[in-house]
Order: sequence, then structure tokens, then C-alpha cells
Amino acid sequence: MRILRSTLLEEYAGVIHGFVHDPGGPDLLKIASDHGLEDILTVDQVHGNSVFFAEHRAVEEFAKADSVVTCKKGVGIGVITADCVPILLYFPNFGCICAVHAGWRGTSLHAVRSCLEAVWKKYSLRPQDAVASIGPSIGKCCYEVRDDVASQFVSSSDVSTHWLCEKGDGKFFLDLVELNRIELFDAGVSEIETMNVCTYCQGFPSYRRDGYNADRMISFIGISP
Repeated sequence: MRILRSTLLEEYAGVIHGFVHDPGGPDLLKIASDHGLEDILTVDQVHGNSVFFAEHRAVEEFAKADSVVTCKKGVGIGVITADCVPILLYFPNFGCICAVHAGWRGTSLHAVRSCLEAVWKKYSLRPQDAVASIGPSIGKCCYEVRDDVASQFVSSSDVSTHWLCEKGDGKFFLDLVELNRIELFDAGVSEIETMNVCTYCQGFPSYRRDGYNADRMISFIGISP
């Protein structure tokens, strides 16, 4: 089992988290138990921008969403990825935690901003009150897309931007991590860590590299009971 930690989140006492590659698929109950948590709650991810508030365990596994939010102690929340961008959010003064899944579709639909807006609406917590860690995902070095995907992020043929580089033959390199970092910053989050680990070229689960049979990662966060 390979586990990465966020330097930023480790500064906060009581925050339990990890970006975990468990070969063969993450054993959520074991990972939770190893970290002193009752469980790690996930949802049915649909590559959108909907937000689920995890309050009643019996229904969470059936919820279709790409962000999970809770204020419950002793229970983790997480998102499953294999190239998509996992984002963990923590509101230190309230004990609220969020896990966001943002592939290119979720990024184009502003998934992380939608999560922040939902937290503001439900708990009146401002993005300025949050810290964020962006975990392992496919990097700009390896994420090659065609014009149909690139066009979701630019409104004209001008692609002179640091997060989208033209390769030629209608192909581009797209930086999903930077797009989500910008989204967080523009929303008001000032403390943002990017781990800069590329799943494709650094040996982590990668759908782009290994196809349907690729392993999956769990990126989780919890508050100690």
C-alpha cells in the first residue's frame, strides 16, 4: 500500500487524511481502521458538479455526486480516482471537511466551486475559511487531449495560456491541476497545496495509461473522534 500525505493538512491537529494506492482496489474499511476512523464514505461519482452532505450512512453509497461533505467526527469521506483530480478541503474553525472529484468534465463544470458554494449555503462557511490540498492526478506533462476537450476551457482559437499548450495536429496538453488551483484561488481559498504528482508517469493508478483494468486510488479526509 502506498500512501501520500499533504504537508498542509498535516499542520492541523486532528485531521486524518491520505492519498492511497491500495493495489487491487482500496479496502475502505481496512484503510479507515488503520487510521482510527469508523469508515470512509464515498458516493457514486458521475463526472458532474453535484454535492452530497454525508449525514446518514444508510444512503451515502447510493448518492450520485462528485463532492462529499461532512462535519461528523470519526468518519472519513473520500473520492476514487485514476487520473482525475482529487481535492481535499478543510475548514479549521468549524471542523467541516470536503472531498472533491474533478476530471475534465467536473473541472469544466466548476465542481470545486460548486462544493464551496454548497458549503456556504448550508453552513455559512466562506471559501476564505478553507484550506485545500490537490492530490495526485494526471499532469500537464502527460494529459493529451483533442480540440473537443480543449474547447471546453477556451472560448476562441487563442490557446496562449499556461494551462493549455498546443501540441499540433489538433492535440493539446491540458493542466487540470492548475485549472482547479485557479478555481480555488478565485473563489477565495488562499492556502492551496498542489502535490504535483502525475499518476500517469509516476506509477500511480492511471486510466489513461492502463485502461479499464487500471487500479483506483482513494483520497480521503476525516476528523479524529
